[in-house]
Order: sequence, then C-alpha cells, then structure tokens
Amino acid sequence: MFEAIDSSVNTTSAGDLISEGYDRLAEADYATALNRFDRALEKENSDKARRGRASAYAGLSGFNMFTILNAFQNDLAAANSSASVFQACRKITSLDNLNNAINDMALLSEPTNEDLLFRALMASVSAAKTIIVKYDTNLNSKLDNPDQINFTTNDNKTQNWETLYANFSSNYSPNSIEKAYIELSIALNGRGSSWTTMSPFNSVTKSGIYTQANFNLIEAVGDFGQKIKEANSKYSNSVSEFKTAIVALDGLN
Repeated sequence: MFEAIDSSVNTTSAGDLISEGYDRLAEADYATALNRFDRALEKENSDKARRGRASAYAGLSGFNMFTILNAFQNDLAAANSSASVFQACRKITSLDNLNNAINDMALLSEPTNEDLLFRALMASVSAAKTIIVKYDTNLNSKLDNPDQINFTTNDNKTQNWETLYANFSSNYSPNSIEKAYIELSIALNGRGSSWTTMSPFNSVTKSGIYTQANFNLIEAVGDFGQKIKEANSKYSNSVSEFKTAIVALDGLN
C-alpha cells in the first residue's frame, strides 16, 4: 500500500506537489510539507518550492514569524537591544532545521520584501542561538558568569570564534548579522517616520520610513552586531575581557 502511495506521489507534477505542500503548511504538518517540497524540488528548482521548503524547515525548527516578532517587539522593555534577539532565539528548538531554512531562502532568485524579512529574522535568531549553543556551558539558556567561556570554548563541537565572526560580519553569508540588518532596513521600509539606519559592521546606510516598533527591531539587530564586533575586539586580548563581552551579548542577566 505504501509503495503505491509513493509511486503516486512520484508521478505527481511539481505544481501539484507544491500546492499540497502549502496545504500541509497551513495545517502545521511541517514534516509532510517538507516531503512534498523536497519532491517538487527534484522536478523543478523554483522560488515557490524553495520558499515552501524553507517554511517547512522553519516550522520544524520552532520558528514562527508572529511569535518571533512578538518576542522582538513586546517581550522586553529594551526592544532596541540585543536582548530582544536572544529572547526571540529561545523559541528555537532545532538550530539545524532553522539553518536549513535560511540556506533555502538564500537561494531565492527574486526575493520579495516579505522574503527579506523572513530570512533576516531567521538569520538573526540563528546567530543568537549559535552563540548560546557554543557559550552557554552551564545550560541555563542564557549567557552568564558561571559559563566557562574562553578563546576555545566548545571548538571541538562548534565552529571556532574566528569562523563565527567571519560569518556574522560578512555581506554574503546566509547567517550574516550585517546582511540581516540591511535586509530588515529594506523590508520594513514603508510607513511611520523617517529614519536612517547604519549597518553594524560596514556602516551601510539606508534611509526609510519606519514605525517605532520596526525601527526598534532593526536597531536590536544592529546592537547585536555592535556587541559582536566589541567581543571580537577583545578576542585574544584576555580571557576575562572576552568573557565579559560575550556575557554582555544577551542582556538577560
């Protein structure tokens, strides 16, 4: 019986597989949706299929756009600080699935503003979650003084600091905080008051119209980037200075 079902699915057109995948997404059946988008992408490499698969991976990771936005904008008083990024990353249950979603979104040939918002938020919380995985050695879901933080913490299990910093500050890495900041500045431009944003690593400026909440969201990612930059300036300087800079990242102490 299962072979017959598999055969039926394999002969289904990419368009029908994509439609079924989106139906399963609407029902939060992310595993089945992922299967359908995987099969569709075997037949055609389209933005619609890749966007759908990214949404399935995101769902499996615990990422929900509305929940994440609420965590950024409403869970903390300091909505324009890196603390809100770390608050949002607590919603993530699978970093691997989230990174799979980010990688799919990075391959879109014609991303919309909604796509830019989706992948920028995912990249930001992925960066925060990655730092928690690496440096939260006492496993209490935050960065604090009991954590055993030094220049090589968990290097045997995670990327080393130099590699992480290169990815976070790059203009091209799917997990870039720099890129996420710029894409948020583009995606959220539309209504509110005039503001000028400046990216944390390369000082790229964008002028736009933003609500206070949206501007705070952009600045939270910017503050995260600035604190990453500060931590990097302490790297190899002294263990105590580096640890202090890492602990200061999440602002949840």
